[in-house]
Amino acid sequence: MNIKLDIVSGFLGAGKTTLIKKLVTEGYKDEKIVVLENEFGKVGIDTDILKNTGVEVEEITAGCICCSSSSDFLSSIEDIIKRFMPDRIIVEPTGVAKLSEILRACNDFKLKGLFEVNNIISVLDVKRFDFVSSYSKVFVDDQIAVSKTIVLSKNVGADMKYIEEIYSYIKNINIGANIINEDIYNIGGQDLINAIENEIQEYDMLKMLDKLDNRGKIKNPYHFATLEFKTDKSIDYEDIELIFKCFKDEDTYGKIVRGKGILQNSDHDWYKFDYVENEIKEESYYKDDIGAICIIGYKLNKKNILNLFA
Repeated sequence: MNIKLDIVSGFLGAGKTTLIKKLVTEGYKDEKIVVLENEFGKVGIDTDILKNTGVEVEEITAGCICCSSSSDFLSSIEDIIKRFMPDRIIVEPTGVAKLSEILRACNDFKLKGLFEVNNIISVLDVKRFDFVSSYSKVFVDDQIAVSKTIVLSKNVGADMKYIEEIYSYIKNINIGANIINEDIYNIGGQDLINAIENEIQEYDMLKMLDKLDNRGKIKNPYHFATLEFKTDKSIDYEDIELIFKCFKDEDTYGKIVRGKGILQNSDHDWYKFDYVENEIKEESYYKDDIGAICIIGYKLNKKNILNLFA
């Protein structure tokens, strides 16, 4: 059996779904692919986006596959193989998953011989690297430590000296990492595949995990929570912008680190919005259903947040 399993990891809002869309629509377009999407909450916004590419998408929304839902992850992989017999399975964990724990789950005895772990990719947001590391260093360092390839996203216009500092940070943790510093929006699909599947010398997954274990366990000081809901209310993008500006008041709303949604405006046009660290953007979208919003952060005051959308 020659089924390849790729993992595309990365912190909240780094650009995992964007990279996967590029891979399935351009890079691996001639392969039979199933994407296993592990949403942080139960409103599958990224799942909806990936389904619009025409690829088969399965989802786990009960929890993070690196911990409480690892058994769901294993059974989902087995089910995908039985039902679809794909050439490739691409796994997108939640943005707060520890990549090392997912790799350990892949070594579970039940899955030996069912697939080959192929690409192990982490996406790092250059623009927000310091910001993300300030409250999620545990996740970032874990992803760097065991990745084959690190894709530097949102790097257009970034200072080269700063990028060199990120290179040094990565190499200090994982000296053999294959680093891609390209604009993934403009790089061709096949060029992206060639860069990702560049030969990684002496990569031994179990050795990398053992090395990580020897560094000792580091607990994450933050406990992320999610607030998600569906709505048939028309909400203009301008209103969403104003709502997210309100979230700067952390005493009232908590710390918002990620927001995303698919909504219909007052002209009955659908759009998708993405929010990461005080920056929000919009793009047109098509959906024949009901709107959905997902907000992720810590110390969330859910009542106050919901009042803004009332």
